[in-house]
Amino acid sequence: MKSPLFWPRAIFAVLLAVVTFLTVTPNPVETETGYAITRWISSMLLGEAENADKVGHFLAYATLGAAAFWARLALFSKRWAAALALVFYGAALEGVQGLGGVRTPELADALANALGAFSGFLAASLALRLKVAQQR
Repeated sequence: MKSPLFWPRAIFAVLLAVVTFLTVTPNPVETETGYAITRWISSMLLGEAENADKVGHFLAYATLGAAAFWARLALFSKRWAAALALVFYGAALEGVQGLGGVRTPELADALANALGAFSGFLAASLALRLKVAQQR
């Protein structure tokens, strides 16, 4: 019998692998920054599509943060520490980008990663609290 945490943890592992792959894989300079959805979100929220890459970083790590919460991941028996580890992981991966010589690490990307991981974890936590409060 599988643990009830099997699927949330499997989903987190897949998301982590995809985000890691997309972060460290070289992308050609001629590719357009961000995906269509992130360009649209950036245009709507920030008034310009130029920050689509930052929106993508934020959304990727927000998804990881929420997935870490739902998977009940913990570090040193603290669930918030798993979110903090994602913050450092995102910053470290951003630094690793520069090792290949094709991509350049950006502090703004690392900050978007950190804010996303924290926001996703917090949003999932708040969603659970709202659900519990509604059941009372």
